[in-house]
Order: sequence, then structure tokens, then C-alpha cells
Amino acid sequence: MATKKKTAAETEVKEVKTEAKAAKTTAKTTKAAKAKEAAVTVEFQFQGKNTAVNDLVEAVKAAYKADGNEDAVETVALYIQPENGVAYYVVNGKSEGKCVAL
Repeated sequence: MATKKKTAAETEVKEVKTEAKAAKTTAKTTKAAKAKEAAVTVEFQFQGKNTAVNDLVEAVKAAYKADGNEDAVETVALYIQPENGVAYYVVNGKSEGKCVAL
């Protein structure tokens, strides 16, 4: 019987080592994926004007708060009409508005 207990203990140790190795591999893969993410900048150029998307998002957040909304901004959908100089937005799928920031 001592042999069976030793074998079971050895099996358990092997499983723990395998799980630890898998966790390390996952951590390395995640770290590598994060390192490969590129910084993206998007700008609209229309009729001599140049507007960065990040600036529009910040203007939307400010307009959202100025309208008295206290909920955290989780999602922003932008609908840009550069010919009119307007960006319409929907925040968190429910609050709508327009931002004249172009």
C-alpha cells in the first residue's frame, strides 16, 4: 500500500507542476500580447480642419457631464458629420447628444 500512496503523491506533484507551468506560459503569452499592442491615433481632416478622435471623445465626456449625468462613461458611439461640423454621440447606449467640436 505504501507504493500506491507514493504513486498518488507523485501524480499530484506532477499535476501541480503542470498547472504551474501552464500558468507561467499563459502569463508570458499575455505579457507578449500586451507588448505588441500599438498606439493608434485617428484624426479627421476636412476642409482645412484637423480633429483628433481622442479630442472628440473628451468633448463628448465633458458634454455628458455638463448635461447633469453622473453615471460613469462606459461606452461612446460617435457619428461624425464633418460637413456640418458636428459629432453626434450616444453614451452608454442611452444618453444622446451632439457636440460641436469639429
